[in-house]
Amino acid sequence: MATESGGALKRIFSNTGFLITGRATNAICSFVYIAWAVRALGLKQFGELMLITTFGAAISIATHLQSWQPLLHFGTDPFTNGRRAQFSRVLAFCIRADYLSGSVGWLVGTVGVVLFGTYMGWPPTDQWAATAYMLTIPFMNTCWSAGVFRLCNSFWLTMLVELSGTLVRTVGSGVGFMFHMGLDYYLLVWSMTQFIKFTSSTILAFLQLRRVGGVSLNLFARLQPSDAPGVWRLTLTTSGNHVLSSVFNQFGTLLVGGLLGPADAAIYRVSRQIGEGIATPVQLMVPTLYPEFIRLREKQDWYGIKRVIVHLFLIICGFSVILMGATMAVGNILLTWMLHVHWEGGRHLIMLMLGSAVIGLGIVPLEPLLTVIGQVSRVLRARIIVILIYLPLLYGMTRLWHLEGAAVAGLVAALIMFSICLGPVIAWFRHVAPGRMPVTLADPTPEIPTSTPGKDTLNGTQRHSKTM
Repeated sequence: MATESGGALKRIFSNTGFLITGRATNAICSFVYIAWAVRALGLKQFGELMLITTFGAAISIATHLQSWQPLLHFGTDPFTNGRRAQFSRVLAFCIRADYLSGSVGWLVGTVGVVLFGTYMGWPPTDQWAATAYMLTIPFMNTCWSAGVFRLCNSFWLTMLVELSGTLVRTVGSGVGFMFHMGLDYYLLVWSMTQFIKFTSSTILAFLQLRRVGGVSLNLFARLQPSDAPGVWRLTLTTSGNHVLSSVFNQFGTLLVGGLLGPADAAIYRVSRQIGEGIATPVQLMVPTLYPEFIRLREKQDWYGIKRVIVHLFLIICGFSVILMGATMAVGNILLTWMLHVHWEGGRHLIMLMLGSAVIGLGIVPLEPLLTVIGQVSRVLRARIIVILIYLPLLYGMTRLWHLEGAAVAGLVAALIMFSICLGPVIAWFRHVAPGRMPVTLADPTPEIPTSTPGKDTLNGTQRHSKTM
């Protein structure tokens, strides 16, 4: 069992390395293309660019379905054991979910610009540009192809997709800076970035399936009753959780922009981007955890899962100390360089943003574990509680203390989310993997008593993934 968990940790770190390479390149390039965009547009128009693109991203996240989740949960077993026909039907369901939710996102985004564009401070000419940008939303969802990469343990393909989008955005921003292009041009560059990422991820996913062989895709193939029982419950619950997460991450910027204006929204957005960007290496573990937790769950290796979680927490604690030191040293320098303005409260603001991101790192192993063991509804309930507290707290503290108040509201919300998620994980481990793993076990899988009907506490470990 120790060997299984050790192999899982090696794959997690290896795959995270690929994702870090792609994101690190994107982060480095973002310092360049954001600086070019600010110099070409000015701080006010750059703030409008951030608000429009953030609005589009928020609508995309709020409407698209997390199709990679059912692909991993219900596709891993037939894919691994050669049941290609069953896997093809699950894959077709996931692709249809992506395209359908993308179309819904475009419709919601367009209506949203018409209804709320004036409130967010966009002049009529910019509202037309924002409406056109909403056509990008159907190309923002690449969940099914990301699921294929994760299922095939080909995370390096995700890195290639990220690099393709980064290249387009960096080159396009450089051209716009050289020729003093306006807001419409930069919105086009941001749109082309999404289109290139969508195209490259789709092509690479199909090539990966062709390499594996035996997958005959029919987009209209219907799921059989035994293929993925409870698929809609899992898809809607995980998607709902992701929607609430986007409310926390994206709509905060929009609310700050509505209260303080585009310039302050730009400072808030870039400060948050710096804080989250520094914490990105650990956050990128999340997609690598799901397939490993599913493999360990299939073998009912609860002590192996516990060992992985403990190791991850130790790594996160050490990494957080390094993050704080790095942010104190270079955080305000990065903010000044990217926005081309010096703001006295920059270091304080970035430290608050990083504090929120560091607490969020503690949730990195907890949320995937709760999802894999069938307790995703607990994560959803936690998100609902946090959002109900966060949005009014953000509104009140922003009005009272401006950007610092908005940052403190995010810090409080992250702390509440971590506390709510940690409780059921501790209770679950006490039940299925108490203490340390015994040296010799005739049956390494603890017997789990039947849970009370209607309760969601420990039943995730009693069900196979097909019964989620």
